[in-house]
Order: sequence, then C-alpha cells, then structure tokens
Amino acid sequence: MWIVFSISVALLAYAYAGYPALIWLLAGLRGRPAGKGRFEGGVSVLIAAHNEAATLPRKLENLLALAKSEPIREIWIGLDGCTDGTGELAKERIQNSEFRIQDGANLQPPTGNLQPSIHILDFDRRRGKAAVLNKLMEKAAQPILVMMDARQRVEEGAISRLLENFADAQVGVVSGALVYESAEGGAQKGAESYWGYEKFIRRCESRFWAVPGATGALYAIRKELCRPIPENTLVDDVLIPMRAVLAGFRCLFEPDARAFDLPSARFGQEGIRKRRTLAGIWQLGKLEPSIYSVFANPVWFQWLSHKYLRLWTPFMVLLMFGSAGIMAWKGGGVAKALFAGLAAGIGISGLSFLAGRRIQSRFLGVLGAFWGVNKALLQAAWDAGTRRFEAKWQK
Repeated sequence: MWIVFSISVALLAYAYAGYPALIWLLAGLRGRPAGKGRFEGGVSVLIAAHNEAATLPRKLENLLALAKSEPIREIWIGLDGCTDGTGELAKERIQNSEFRIQDGANLQPPTGNLQPSIHILDFDRRRGKAAVLNKLMEKAAQPILVMMDARQRVEEGAISRLLENFADAQVGVVSGALVYESAEGGAQKGAESYWGYEKFIRRCESRFWAVPGATGALYAIRKELCRPIPENTLVDDVLIPMRAVLAGFRCLFEPDARAFDLPSARFGQEGIRKRRTLAGIWQLGKLEPSIYSVFANPVWFQWLSHKYLRLWTPFMVLLMFGSAGIMAWKGGGVAKALFAGLAAGIGISGLSFLAGRRIQSRFLGVLGAFWGVNKALLQAAWDAGTRRFEAKWQK
C-alpha cells in the first residue's frame, strides 16, 4: 500500500506543483519569445450566440467602440436558434448606431464610414456552437479571425496586442487573458484565484513554446488554419488551436490582451461550466487522437502534464485516501495519524466549498477550490463516459 500511496501522492504533487515549477524553469532557461511587430491586415470577429438578448447588444456596443481604433473589418454573428429575441435586439442596437440595414442579414456602414460591416446569420434550428462556428469561419474574409463569446467585455487595444504576435511567421494562434472584474462570493473568489494559477502556467508554456489551447472569450487565429471541426465538439477553443499546433504553429498566451468577465455567483452554474469543459478534454481523444502522439504533437509534454494528467487527479486522490485508510487499519500510529490528517484536509476543503455558497470569503474560496475542482473532474469523467453533454449548450 505504501507504493500505491507514494505513487498517487507523487503524481498529485507533480500535477499541481511540480509541472508548474518545471515549465517555469524551462521557460526561463529555454524560452523563445515571439517576434512582435505591427500587423497591417484586417480581422474578422466571430461570435456564436444562443439566447444572448441580455449580453449581445452590449457586446456589439463594445465592438463598435473598439473598431474606431482596432482593424476590425467584419463582425460575423451566428445566432443559433435563438428564442428570446436576440436577433431583433442586436439589429435594433446596430440601427441606432451609424449603421443602416442594406438587406436582411448584411449590415453595412454608410459610405465613408470606417467601421466594419456586420453580418448576422440567423439559424432557425439549433445547430450547436461548433456547427455555427464552421459556417462563420467559412464566410469570414479577413486574414485573421478573432473568436469571442457574447458575454465578456473586451478591453481597448486588446485586439491590437493579439495581432502584434502574428509578425512572427511561426505564430498561428494567440490567446487573450480572461480577467474577472469583481468577485464577491466564495464561488467567484475561488474561481478567480484558480484562474490566476492557470494563467501563470499558460504564460510559462507560451514562453517555452506553445499553450495547449486558448481562452474562448478572446483569441485570434490565422484564417488558413481554420478547418471545420466536428459538430459535436464541446471545447472548440481547445480543438481549433491544437489543430494549428499539430500543423507546426505556435499558440501563444498574450496576458495584455484582456477580456473582462464576472464568474457565476452560483456554485451550480460554475460547476456545470467546468464539467462541460473537462468532459470536452476527454472527448478530444476521440476527435483528434494525434494530440496524444509524441511524434505528431509538438507540445505533447505540455498536453499530458497540464491537460490530460489533470483529468486523473480525483482518481489519484481516491487512491491516496483509500491506500492511507488501509494502512491505518493495518498499521500503527504513524499510518493512523497520516490518514487522520488527510481526512481532515479533505473535509476542511469540502466544508469550505459548501460554506462558500453563503460566505463572501476569498480564504474559503481558495480552500474549497481543491474540493470543487476535483468534484468537477470526477463528474466530467462520468459525463464523458455517459455522453451527458451535447454541443447544444443549455444555460
């Protein structure tokens, strides 16, 4: 049992602390910064949305303001079977600006206006985000496509900061940074702190060579690297960038290109988001098996250490706790003390996770993050095995 216990502890330590320390060291010793420069071309912004009446008009206002200083030439919006009037509200917002409608879907600025054209594809039937993105990627005409969600506010200058990295011919994808504007409850504070930890890892991976995935709220990709993805894809913001990496291009993380969001105040909503994302990582093994090939994937080491090993951490926790319990049952005082310490630590994290629903405390949020993350990982494994999630996202 000591062998099982030792291996599970070692793998957990590596997944959460050893790999971040190692990739930080490698980035410092063998980091390869991208050559930045001014980007002269234009970009197409792509947004797939379903029932975003409360957020899409505000996002359009954000984009039209950005277009005054950013090289946004097109905005493509795919409405995925909306039933809450999202399309009508979006068109109303555009009509109230300096735009006019020339036809039912293509909204063009008046002559002489440098603002982008806006194209709305309104699908009557739900298709799922991946299917909508495939159509948007096909129709967009600019050399760089900027993928966004409808919810987050993009900071002024963020798109230009993404584009500077494309002066390096080896760069195929550049991910922005998701920043939480405020975090008041335990769930929000825990998510904010955990995301800070994730961003540290991504900065190091980017400096070393490439990040295995992007931030769906804001990332840019060369159009020629955008191939259709399977319509049942759950994590398009991982599969699309990873296909570029498999083709030999770098996927970078640009921390100064920021999109602002507010984590869900509800533990349940935040948990569903995590479960869906993690189930999507399991799914990628079937959609793109070459990701796990040491010969095909230039970031095989980062993928296994950061993405894949993380999926197995709840099982390592169970092995660690179970083997410690068996040793305590068979052994002496040291084994019993070890088991009691583990039980106390896991119990404190679980209680903090529950208390964070009602108490606004960063301390509780951080303590409860271990329980919350591993709970979501365990549920995601079940979801992936039972195919609980489908591409048609339900809020």
